[in-house]
Amino acid sequence: MRTGTKAALGLLAGVIAAGGWEETAAFAQSAGPNASYEMPGAGFVNPNPVPSAQPKWTADLDAPLVDAPAGLATGNGNVYYLNDGKLIAKQAASGKTLWSYAAKLQGGQIAMAGGFLYVSGQEGSVYRVEEKTGSGKRVYQAKGEKTAPALSVDGGTLYVLAGGTLLSVNLATGKENWRNTDAKTLPTKIGNTLLAGAVESGALTVMTYYAIDPVTGKSLWRLEGDHTGPLKVDGDKLYFRDLWPHNDQTETLADIDEVDLKTGKITATKSFVPVKEGEDPLYQHASKVVMEGSDIYVVTSDRGVFKYNYDSDPAVVQPEVIQNNGMFIAGPYNGKLYFRNGDNRGIEARKIVDKSQVYYEGLNNPVSRLDLIDAGMYVGQTDGQIFALNVATGKALFRFQTSAESYGPFQVEEGTLLAQAGGKLYAFALPAELQKPASGGTTAGSFVKADAKLTIDGQARAFSPSMMTTNNRMFVPFRSLTEALGAKVGYDGATKRTTVTYGDRSFQIADGAPYAVVGGKQNPLSYAPVTLSGSLYVPIKDFGDLLGVSVVWNGGSRTVEVKTKA
Repeated sequence: MRTGTKAALGLLAGVIAAGGWEETAAFAQSAGPNASYEMPGAGFVNPNPVPSAQPKWTADLDAPLVDAPAGLATGNGNVYYLNDGKLIAKQAASGKTLWSYAAKLQGGQIAMAGGFLYVSGQEGSVYRVEEKTGSGKRVYQAKGEKTAPALSVDGGTLYVLAGGTLLSVNLATGKENWRNTDAKTLPTKIGNTLLAGAVESGALTVMTYYAIDPVTGKSLWRLEGDHTGPLKVDGDKLYFRDLWPHNDQTETLADIDEVDLKTGKITATKSFVPVKEGEDPLYQHASKVVMEGSDIYVVTSDRGVFKYNYDSDPAVVQPEVIQNNGMFIAGPYNGKLYFRNGDNRGIEARKIVDKSQVYYEGLNNPVSRLDLIDAGMYVGQTDGQIFALNVATGKALFRFQTSAESYGPFQVEEGTLLAQAGGKLYAFALPAELQKPASGGTTAGSFVKADAKLTIDGQARAFSPSMMTTNNRMFVPFRSLTEALGAKVGYDGATKRTTVTYGDRSFQIADGAPYAVVGGKQNPLSYAPVTLSGSLYVPIKDFGDLLGVSVVWNGGSRTVEVKTKA
């Protein structure tokens, strides 16, 4: 090769190395650089630091039918599952087979009640099997049904959904109590009423709900419109999300209808998240709405998650907005909301109180399934890997490689994780830390004790209980501090509100409500009061504003200085 040619090739290599041109080797068999794609970062393979685990035992499972739950149940230290049309019982911890019950149970479902297993089978059959012995018999058959029906049990009543009809069966006699052709789902019992859903087509296809008398099977009412829920049940009040299609006059992204359980009438409607000005309301939607206690979370695709107090006036109290790059997938749980990572290869969470992030170790592919059980987070990825993580800390305790892409629900029984993956059941010993209950409420893991002193008009006082802090915000124990000032404090168990009278001032506050009621009107607070270890706490600033006293945090001496006199 001539010297000039060598020099030219060297220059060309330098240009490529400097990033001036795309390297062609990666798409040598394609039609060029515009005909290839690689996920960013996919070419970098890093060793996964999460230790691998081996299952204690495994078993084959019947594959679940489309849109039907898998035939698996747990209880009393055992796991019950379907394989090859048989119902099999094993000890969850050891995998020891206790018994099997042979019948045509392919595609069946299992329900547990009163020491028995109820399992559906082919030709509309339902069998009752003793949990301890495995002896059983057929107790009902839906005439004309070819496959295994859906079922549930409530007390002495069996509910069967077969051929688009809901049937009530007396378990003692095996005879039908009634049939209802309105309901298209298994019912949920709320008080003395059954509630079941149905998708109905007309000018529009809508999701509706029927209330059914459990004694007669008669439909008591039909919920008008298009709804999903109930998001929450509070006595005779049901909360549904209104799904009626948007139009160019729509003003908000989410509407919640309050429905009277006795009549089915919509008694009130509340709206959340105003539409973006300048954009067509037809194309603005909330992807999900969640209610947890008095909090409502409205998930949007591009504006974050809006957190409202359901009882607050949106014109007075602004919502909190929790932002994250990835898509919302679960929560609230353990004081956090959970999201897919921005690159869809893993999970991260945001603490609700301080918005800080929690990262979950080792996850490196899209999530196919996620279940949060006690202190554990259990994840199945599309590459077949199963992970067990600590939901509070993000630490991964173990992983295991399967050949599955989709999974049934993870379940925990007797310290054993049961994972359904690709027609197999895997049983893993769970570390003790994942068997502990998870802390509940929005404040879980967000507050810490603050080393602080207290003075009132220059006189030292004891802080009891101690001050708390989160996200550089100081919270003081409300009742003990107000009483130290000589204020009258009362609590109404019915409304769950604390009433305070101090001089000519009177107001009400409540745990989780980001406002105080003063003179019958809502006044916004800097942060909602929280109950920690049985005591109600409020931010220092709000304490002073509500009582009309000076409250100053002296960082040098770490003292809360309260002055009641100018």
